[in-house]
Amino acid sequence: MTSPLRQAFVAALDESVRDAHAAHAGLDEALEAMAQAAMEARGPLGVSAEELVAHVARVAGTKTDPGSLATLRAGDLYLACACASPAGRDRALALFDAEYGRDIDLAIARSGNVNLGKDEFRQLLRDKLFVPRGDKPPKIADYAGRGDLRSWVRVTALRMIVDIVRSKNAGKEISVETEMLGAMPAPNEDPELDYIQRVYKSEFKDALQSAFGSLTPRERNLLRHQVIHGLNIDQVGAIYRVHRTTAFRWIEKARKSLLRETRAALMSRLRVGSGEFLSIMRVVQGDLDVSMRRLLVSEIEAEPGSAAAPDDSAP
Repeated sequence: MTSPLRQAFVAALDESVRDAHAAHAGLDEALEAMAQAAMEARGPLGVSAEELVAHVARVAGTKTDPGSLATLRAGDLYLACACASPAGRDRALALFDAEYGRDIDLAIARSGNVNLGKDEFRQLLRDKLFVPRGDKPPKIADYAGRGDLRSWVRVTALRMIVDIVRSKNAGKEISVETEMLGAMPAPNEDPELDYIQRVYKSEFKDALQSAFGSLTPRERNLLRHQVIHGLNIDQVGAIYRVHRTTAFRWIEKARKSLLRETRAALMSRLRVGSGEFLSIMRVVQGDLDVSMRRLLVSEIEAEPGSAAAPDDSAP
């Protein structure tokens, strides 16, 4: 006799994977174990076990091998399902806020000044996460349980913030400095999104190295003087016998060139747009300072025509 959980799960599967899952010998036991683990992890949230497994079939059925259901995050899937369901929403949303509200606040804190109050920004994010999108379920229902819900919330919040910022600046060009210099690492920030950092680490380092190689010898030396040697603009100006304003302008130009070329290289490698790129930059920002220092730890290069041009030697 077919169990109610199997019936609910198989009925909700996409036809392309229905037969494979239905034929799996351990399906009934896997679904029972998932439902039990979910209830034990979160307590009753007003969503039945049948509703939970049907939800799992919709969001993870085509992406999960029939024998891998046990690897999904049952408790996190149950909370996401309840947040998307009118039946369990009130208690689920209260639980979500208690557990993940700080993660959303951290993402908002990283977003900079977009002329929105914290509470207004938080409400916009909540609307995007929990309000149905036309005939589609809320965004929270996209969580498929393959990683922990906290990491998914952080990444999703960052991407939503990018969308909100871009919509607030509709018709305005957002400069490289606005998008990227604010993503430079600040001291003592909490580390986050480690698994995304691992995903993009190799591509990011390759893009940064390519960008570093595209700079002129002087631009690389200027960054060495500032980042590795800790020289201020007066000391850099003295080295080149130029005014401090000129030294500042040169250093800023070198930094912006490095960031601009890194952006172009990474977008090309990952085939992402500028919004997605900004999300990646905010996620890997902790690796930016370390990678820059590793690239810059080398001898000062010879600079062809190292004397300052006449029109650059005065403020």
